[in-house]
Formats: sequence, structure tokens, C-alpha cells
Amino acid sequence: MIKWYGFLNDNEQKISEMIHWLSTHENYKGLTTIDELLNELDTPEKRIIFIDKSISPNFYSLTMQLKKLDPNNFVIMVGYDLKEADIRLAMRAGMMDCINLQDDIELIKNGLIESKRHIDYLKKQEAHAPSFAQKEGRIITSSSTKGGVGKTTFAVNLAYSLQKKNQSVILVDLHLQFGDVAMFCDVKPKKTIYEWVKEDFDRKNRNVQAYLTKTSLENVSILAAPLRPEFSEIIKPEHIRELFFELKKWYDIIIVDTHSHVDDLLLETLELSDEIYLLTNGNLPSVRNTKLFMDTLQSLQLKAKPQLVVNAVKKDDPLKLENMKKILGVKVLTVLPSEEKIVKKSVATGVPFVADSPKKGLSKRFTKMADACLERHFSFMSNDVLIGAGGRK
Repeated sequence: MIKWYGFLNDNEQKISEMIHWLSTHENYKGLTTIDELLNELDTPEKRIIFIDKSISPNFYSLTMQLKKLDPNNFVIMVGYDLKEADIRLAMRAGMMDCINLQDDIELIKNGLIESKRHIDYLKKQEAHAPSFAQKEGRIITSSSTKGGVGKTTFAVNLAYSLQKKNQSVILVDLHLQFGDVAMFCDVKPKKTIYEWVKEDFDRKNRNVQAYLTKTSLENVSILAAPLRPEFSEIIKPEHIRELFFELKKWYDIIIVDTHSHVDDLLLETLELSDEIYLLTNGNLPSVRNTKLFMDTLQSLQLKAKPQLVVNAVKKDDPLKLENMKKILGVKVLTVLPSEEKIVKKSVATGVPFVADSPKKGLSKRFTKMADACLERHFSFMSNDVLIGAGGRK
């Protein structure tokens, strides 16, 4: 059973109506001190706790304290005229939801019902979660220094190519503000990495499976980017590290799509990667930035050496491939020809072109990359190399 608690000003009419509804339909108890709540934390059950912003000036620290005491505490902020800044800070502190008292009372009740459904859903997912898994997955990261060079297209089609080789694959969208992996797979996720961090990260027995979205592709799921750009602010490098640790138990391959700017999240991802594909195209600024990025990565001495992929190459590109190799000073892993027609169709339909047009030259390149990737993977396994255990040397 879900228990409901409230640090609320019941003299306010709308809050009084809300409390009346909760007392009638749910197991609700009003509180005046934090000590009263601490006495209720002796059983491992889920709780929804309302905190009135007007009577709790230290709302944010109180929310963090409640989440640290027990991850089963789900906090909802209640108040009038809630500003975006208030909501953002509350989300960072671990708030589950907010109730704006300017809304109609029926809308508020519907929000309460949705909160209960969400908690019930989490309970069912935990009840049906397998108790163990025996995989030791490999992390493959698709990266670039510039948007629009085909990172997401690359990641999605590589995922499809690998699952055709009987590999279980998870696509992780770490383009946290404006990720498109869900759109490229034609799915609408209800849960994202944001909810996982907020609800599941601090649990003793995590259940990351509850936050994944299945795709139409057999053996391919995704962990989507947050549904709103501002939600990305709560995600830190330690979350990425623990996320990969969890996913490696369940999947043969973890494919990560990243954003295009260098920050702590990207560096953490690259440190933990077993393979890094660095994408560029025939555009001179893109090539120049790629060279700078590769020099930076070389100085970090990552365990995975970045592999260069030149994407969307056309015969009439002003910067020829040989000149590009001279500028970059590294070996090019593969060159992917420009196939605008099938790529645009793939984006519009949410079906990878490797699946829709398997005989095209571009699709065949991905098949070869998947074969080479698995060959390296099994070579590491046969040599008893511990996959994913490294970092900077």
C-alpha cells in the first residue's frame, strides 16, 4: 500500500479540499515535524510526501534529506505561482512532481491519481524484475565535435546491424538536452534517464529495466534522453558510471549517442567506453575540430583509441579524402558514402536504412562494421580481458 503524508497548510481552501479527497480515497496522514515522518520510516514501503513551499523555506534541503533517508520517499512540492527556477531546483533535489495551487481542483486530483499510478507501475516493475543477469556488455560510443554529421543515424543503424548478429543491444541517448534516438526509432518513451536518476539511482536494488523503452527491432531497447532540456541538469558523471555498470549486466552491447561539446559527462562516457567511433564529414571546419578533439583525447590516454569514421562522403566534396587524412594524421576506419535518399526516408519512418535497404552500399558498410566489432569483442573475451574495467591510464 502507498502511504501519503503532508507538511501542508490545511487552512488554505484548495489544500483543505485536496486533503479531504486524499483522506477519503487514500491512506493519508498530516505531519507537522520531520521527526513525525522519521517514525514512519521503519518499513520498506513507498510513500508520497507533500511539502507546502510556503511553510517550508528549506524545501530543497528537506527534499534531499528525505530522499537520502529512503529512496522510497517520493516528494511533491505544493504551492502557488511556482516559477520555472523553483521547479528546476526542486527537481535537482529529487522532487517527483509539483502541484500548482492555481490549477483547478479537479486537475489537481487528476495529478494525484497519476502520481499513484506511477508508483504502482514502479512496484510492479520491481516485483517482476529478474534477480540476476550474467552478461558483461561492451560499451560503444558514437561521438563528434559538430552536430549534423550523422552521429545518431550511425548509432541506430549500428545497433540494428549488431542485433542481427544475435546481440542484445541497448541504445543510450546522452545527447541530454535535444536527443533524437527515440524519434529515430519511432518510439515515444514514458521513462527516460532523468526518471532513472531521480527515482532509481539511490536504491539498493536498482531496476534500470523499468526505465527502458522497447523498439520495433528485436533485441534493441533504448534509454531515452530527458523529455525536457532543463531536466538534463541533474545528471552527473557518477550517474553515467553507475548506469553503465547496471546496463552491462543485461546487454551484450551498449551503444551511446553523445552530444557534441566536451564536458565532464562526455569525458566520463569516453573513459568508460570499450570502443569510440569519432564521426566527421568532408566539411573543413568539422575536420579541423575533429583534429583538435583527437589531440585532446590522445592526451587523456583513454583505454579505447578513437576510430575515425568519415560520413556522407560525396564525389564532389571540396575536401578530398586524401587531404583529410593528411590533416587528421590518423588512419580512417571506414568511409560511408552519401545516400541522402535512404537516410531521409529512415529518419522520416523511424526504420533504420540497414533494415529497409539492406542491399545498398551504405547498409553493407554497417554490416561489415558489426562483423569487425564482434570479432574484436570475442578476441578480447578469448584473451580473458576484463571488459570495461579501465579508465585513464
